[in-house]
Amino acid sequence: MLSTALQLLTVGLLWGVTNPFIRLGSQGIENVKDTGSRYRNFLAEVRMIGSRLNYWIPFGLNQCGSVLYVWTLRSANITVAVPLANSLSFAFTAITGYLLGEQLPGKKIIMGTLLICCGSILMLFDKLMQEQQIQRIEFN
Repeated sequence: MLSTALQLLTVGLLWGVTNPFIRLGSQGIENVKDTGSRYRNFLAEVRMIGSRLNYWIPFGLNQCGSVLYVWTLRSANITVAVPLANSLSFAFTAITGYLLGEQLPGKKIIMGTLLICCGSILMLFDKLMQEQQIQRIEFN
């Protein structure tokens, strides 16, 4: 169970830390306008994003987090895994964004994130306690 918790922490970290970098790497895509058709505009956007390593490296790390998440779901209880990974992701996104110069979310969003993280920790703790009780019963 501890390895599952560490895997979910890593997923939240990979997802959360890469989100602000992906956002930075894709800046300016809304300004790409080609005078031709939608098809030409799409190709111009693909060409712009395709040439940016500062987009693709965080995107690749984010996808590694997704692969680890799917791998972790083999052994994790989904009712614990989903809120834990997502709440950690949101917290890490806010922290990383702040370190990169973005504005911190409002007080209500921060409080909601903290409550979700606390609730996820309580669910994880409850799951650990249930497993310990099952092990005690099996040994007796």
